[in-house]
Amino acid sequence: MLGIGIDIGGTNTKLVVVNRAGKPLTHERFKTESSKGAGYFIKRLGAAVEELRRDYGRQLVSIGIGAAGDVDPERGVLRFSPNLGWRNVKIAGPLEKLTGLPCSMENDANMAAWGAYEIELRRKSGNILALTLGTGIGSGLILDGKLYHGATGSAGEAGHLKIVPDGRQCHCGGRGCLEAYCGSYAILARARELIRNEAAFIRKFAQPGREKFNTICLTNAAAAGHAMARRVWAETGTFLGRGLAGLILVLNPDCVVLTGGVSRARRWFLPAMRRELECQQIKTPFTKVRIRISDDADLGSHGAALFGLEKALK
Repeated sequence: MLGIGIDIGGTNTKLVVVNRAGKPLTHERFKTESSKGAGYFIKRLGAAVEELRRDYGRQLVSIGIGAAGDVDPERGVLRFSPNLGWRNVKIAGPLEKLTGLPCSMENDANMAAWGAYEIELRRKSGNILALTLGTGIGSGLILDGKLYHGATGSAGEAGHLKIVPDGRQCHCGGRGCLEAYCGSYAILARARELIRNEAAFIRKFAQPGREKFNTICLTNAAAAGHAMARRVWAETGTFLGRGLAGLILVLNPDCVVLTGGVSRARRWFLPAMRRELECQQIKTPFTKVRIRISDDADLGSHGAALFGLEKALK
């Protein structure tokens, strides 16, 4: 029996087919293009699922969906997504009608947390905090081996913790959020304030074939010794450590798993992040917790597939 996992991101939507052991059999992706509307997107998603069904047929028994934003997991509704610009969009129900497969839907960071629990840690840690570091910042919680939703299904909105009073503008409309300092859009905005000649910077440090001002470019610059790039990553680590310290004090997890594109710059932000954790006055939670970086770029979609399978086969 196989499950489809879907990770709806602000830029790309990923699909994966996995077996019950978590082994991925195929990966697909397409541009989310949220500006074209939710109806257009759901039709595209249904077509992508049908293509997978032509390849795998009746072996496919479920769909798990992770979406960036505030999700109602009971109704399969994306209540609000700052990075998609959508409010109160039904996704699970329409996709079930299009495909005939049962759909389970969660916040994308919840699905990354489930992927960390199942794949990275093999269920050996029961209390996990997962942070997805991408365009925005999300978090998911596994407490006592169960996905934690909170009272309204909104648990895990760590990206919108206020870490700087009246600070930088966040995509959610607020100010001073963790995401407004450690989301990729915020990191690049800070870099633009410090780097004088952006065009020359791109020519020198961008990934060949992808001449863009992005976090890969900024990471390459830091590796080459560029002082301003290293400063930006150190500042990112400090703010990330500040937010993470509060979460660890409240939740006391066994393990924190960091994933997402920004986590690839670990070498440049982890030292500052760890210093922020080490300077906390209450030491006990920080002596126990492990910090783990996942190199699985598809942890969210893999986790979604496994979560969907677990729910469908209960």
